[in-house]
Amino acid sequence: MRIMSDMIKADGIIDSREIESLSAMRSKYCIKDDDRVNATNITLSQAVSTLKSSFPSLGHDILGDVTNLAMSDKYCAREEALLLLGLKYALATKDIQADIISVVSPEVYFPNNQILYIESSFDSKANAEILQRYKEIVAESRLSGFDFVYIPKIIEHYQLLTDDQLFKMISFLYPQASEERLDVATNQLKSFTTKDFCQNLLSSKLKIQEITDTPPALFIKIGQSLCNQKFYTNFLLLELDNDIVGTIMDFLYQFGSLYQTRVLDYLQEKKGRFVYRGFYRQLLELLMLRKGIKSSVLIDNMKGEISFPEADVCVDKLHRREKALYALFLVESPSGGINFTKPTSPKQYERYQRRMKALQEKYGLIYEKFGGDRENAPRLDVPEIRLPMISLIKRQISKLGSVLYHVDDYIIHRNIYGNYGVGISANNCLCRDFDQTEILPIEESRSWQRILAL
Repeated sequence: MRIMSDMIKADGIIDSREIESLSAMRSKYCIKDDDRVNATNITLSQAVSTLKSSFPSLGHDILGDVTNLAMSDKYCAREEALLLLGLKYALATKDIQADIISVVSPEVYFPNNQILYIESSFDSKANAEILQRYKEIVAESRLSGFDFVYIPKIIEHYQLLTDDQLFKMISFLYPQASEERLDVATNQLKSFTTKDFCQNLLSSKLKIQEITDTPPALFIKIGQSLCNQKFYTNFLLLELDNDIVGTIMDFLYQFGSLYQTRVLDYLQEKKGRFVYRGFYRQLLELLMLRKGIKSSVLIDNMKGEISFPEADVCVDKLHRREKALYALFLVESPSGGINFTKPTSPKQYERYQRRMKALQEKYGLIYEKFGGDRENAPRLDVPEIRLPMISLIKRQISKLGSVLYHVDDYIIHRNIYGNYGVGISANNCLCRDFDQTEILPIEESRSWQRILAL
């Protein structure tokens, strides 16, 4: 019932002949009123998945009847053609892997005139074939009313601009963004890959888990559904086999047999021009979307804060003692973290005291970087002092869960061995000192190298 209702609603027009065809289908498949109600609680993806797991003949029969339903008003609209084609690939094409993906409609709008090439890891053969026949694919796509989106070509356009030009244009569009975040966006737009787009934007930010690990494929919006009082956007994920260009052309041919494009509208890229339409706008909006962001951690002693540059947020309501402690955990985590458990044997306790003395000295130096007196830095070997500080850090970073991707990675945890640490790799720990204006990895900073050497 979900498939049938989505087809009727696809073009925004409900024709009396469509309702008559629906009544005939309800009788044929014994669809009851309760089934109609239940259909509003499942997505198109779930409905198609259920059909794919049933008898193949049932999927073929429903596809044929849904095709007749779409044509019952003697016209197949563009929206109906896309949905029909998506259903055909998912239900009736055996030699090509295809699936329908339904996701809660994202903050960034996806038009239904894009054919987006995606891959979760670089496929040299697929990319070589696309580059070899890129102009042909683009031309054929435009004749069918589509924009073929190949991210390496999008990035080539941004690379025609200087860093300063790109920075100023993004700053104009996002005046509220910090300088650090604008720097990150500028660098990303000039070096972004299809893999980055899949993993960091579609998967992490938009929570489209189905493409976390996907071979070369086409990603095409085929419609929208209302399910459980939420709007879902439906996509066709069409995997590309050995004949990559042939599969793309087959999709365009089959779409053309259902719908004839009358108006051609495509983007014109030129040197010195920042295109803010179509996928160019989508890519920038996705990059700047403050949600599900994989960010580095910046220990910013110039501003006296702990921040996440890519997400453009900082940890609020922490005193310098907590900031210094979090920074200490960041630098100690790559070597296994910090264990505060006191040993029982005298020999081990002596080593423990030496280790805690060196740790306290490191903490004092970091505490001083945040404006404190190193000699009066809180004692880390006292649980009554240390534990409330750790709890506050956890609580404040947890509040950033709606912005950071997998916020648990940024929170201090204690493992089964009693070691406290943060799940952030060393190359994602950055710093900025009073005597430097640029942001550096901690391992490249002279002052932090002295602390790490203790």
